[in-house]
Amino acid sequence: SSAITMADAETIKQHFLRHDTNRDGRIDAAEFNVMLKRMGVLLAPSDEKRLFDAMDKDKSGGIELNEFVAQHPTIVALEKRAEEKQCENLRAKTAFSTEEIQAMYNNFKRIACTEQDDGLIDKHEFRQMMVATDASHNVVFYDALFRMFDRNHSGDIDFSEFVSALAVYHGKTTTSTSTDVRAKFFFGLCDDDGDGYISKNDLTKLLTDGLASNNLKMTVADVKTIIDLTFTKFSCGDKIDFATFKKNSAVA
Repeated sequence: SSAITMADAETIKQHFLRHDTNRDGRIDAAEFNVMLKRMGVLLAPSDEKRLFDAMDKDKSGGIELNEFVAQHPTIVALEKRAEEKQCENLRAKTAFSTEEIQAMYNNFKRIACTEQDDGLIDKHEFRQMMVATDASHNVVFYDALFRMFDRNHSGDIDFSEFVSALAVYHGKTTTSTSTDVRAKFFFGLCDDDGDGYISKNDLTKLLTDGLASNNLKMTVADVKTIIDLTFTKFSCGDKIDFATFKKNSAVA
């Protein structure tokens, strides 16, 4: 194999230190698990253990720097293959191009390490991302949007969820039910308490926060009038279900 330059050695060392979170000079099994998740490498527990054992040449229970350096080409290849596989899967599920997905991947990695370097976007990182790109600073909307991105309700957004949600948001889904998916996405943004209905309280909260975040003032009575008129238009009593929303909504 070709000799490692000093610059390469320093890059690999920094890569190692990123994953050696407790700074004990080695990557233990738990840190190894987090490292793989950051890289997007999803393995069965038994396969993960085999890989860890193979890299832990001296069987010390941890991967030291010299072992990490020796196995670095394997680590890079694993990450590249994981990225390619994820890109292939997302290309099949969305209308995004490979270049668009790769650009999103680079942005995702940048956002996912702003607070906690774990390869996932948590709610705080998501809010920071939105604040940086949106002048309104509508926190209620951000939190509703986060719920729509976090499809498995884990409290974090992985890259697949990130791209899938953007595909729905931008109408880039490729399924035959894409209209329903898009309508459900926007319905979920309005269903603040997640009970399957849009209530007057849900809409009041969204409207009030939206006005405040844009420094607009409206009396409580005027807000109530707008909400009441909206529900009158939908002819649905005090709650709007998905079928009614879809029927009357422009997003479908």
